[in-house]
Amino acid sequence: MMRRILAAVLLAAGAPVLACDSPGADYARLESPRFVLWMATRPAPVPIGSEFAIDAVLCAKGATSADAVGFDAWMPAHRHGMNSRPSVRALDGGRWRAEGYLFHMPGRWQFTFEIDTASGRERLTHDVELD
Repeated sequence: MMRRILAAVLLAAGAPVLACDSPGADYARLESPRFVLWMATRPAPVPIGSEFAIDAVLCAKGATSADAVGFDAWMPAHRHGMNSRPSVRALDGGRWRAEGYLFHMPGRWQFTFEIDTASGRERLTHDVELD
């Protein structure tokens, strides 16, 4: 099992998450049965050995509500996470900013976003290859 460094933002209980379109051309779209999450790294591309941030927007496909959203990153092939602990802050309109990410080595990294709802957890992932 991977060692998890998970930063989470709690939402108001039962807060609805609104449907939305892409916030910009540099955002990647991640999708689950009930949610769409748009994410972009700042700066892009992701630097090795330097801190970066993630801007994210969570969108519901229907009348779904989220209780918490978690952000994480790890290297599946090496079975370890980052050497840093990102902090996450909620912004307005279903937006989040996670700061303090640091990829300390090249290879395949995986971003993980976990969405907690009253009926369970959904996980969205996005892979990035660093040379």
